Amino acid sequence: MEKKTFVKKDLIVKLQAQYPKVLNTDIEKMVDIIFKYLSNQLALGHNVEIRGFGMLKVKTTKPRIARNPKTGGKVEVPSKRKISWKSSKLLNIAINQEDKKIEQEQI
Repeated sequence: MEKKTFVKKDLIVKLQAQYPKVLNTDIEKMVDIIFKYLSNQLALGHNVEIRGFGMLKVKTTKPRIARNPKTGGKVEVPSKRKISWKSSKLLNIAINQEDKKIEQEQI
């Protein structure tokens, strides 16, 4: 089975097919607004939870001393924020079904 990456443009195309009376530019703007809002919330350090899908958490790493593999010298790595993903229980059940044939729901 060939794996396909579902990208933002695919989401926009699906929404355009589902809602033909809504202008395409409006759908694109709505999707962009949603992603921009989620990105801004994460940048502010807030967690983002989408029920039935998953949760994005902002975690801060501790500063540490690492080794440069090329020179072998020590390098100070400052603390930074990273995003951690945890899928919901419902999503885990859906992707781990035995038959792997999940009906595609209309958005």
